[in-house]
Amino acid sequence: MIVFVILSVLLHFVSLAAIVYLFQKKAATGDEIERLLKRYTNEMKEDNERLLRQLRPMQAKTPKSSFLSELEQATGKLEKQEKGYEPPEPTGENEAQVTPAAQALRLAQTGKSKQEIAEALSLGHGEVELLLKKHEQR
Repeated sequence: MIVFVILSVLLHFVSLAAIVYLFQKKAATGDEIERLLKRYTNEMKEDNERLLRQLRPMQAKTPKSSFLSELEQATGKLEKQEKGYEPPEPTGENEAQVTPAAQALRLAQTGKSKQEIAEALSLGHGEVELLLKKHEQR
């Protein structure tokens, strides 16, 4: 019996030592990842600064006046086009068209039967029933 207790205590010590070892190893990898990320961000900052230093001389060489003159010409053309535009006059063709569902509801409100509505609108009897049921559910 004492042998089992001693064996159990030894196994507990071994498992605790393994847990401590793994915890330290995990903390070390986290620190390593953090260090790598900092290094990469510093490299990216240096690359960006180097690129900006290379672009500044090129930016100074480009004439800004030509860009502004092109912009003014384009806005002038646009303003002329806007002044000459007149919207078309509304015609009778664009008036709202009544849907078959609205026509069916209007006929149902006047007291027509489902069969009469179907014949008047050239729809099937089932379609008219469906339209009316859908309206009743709302």
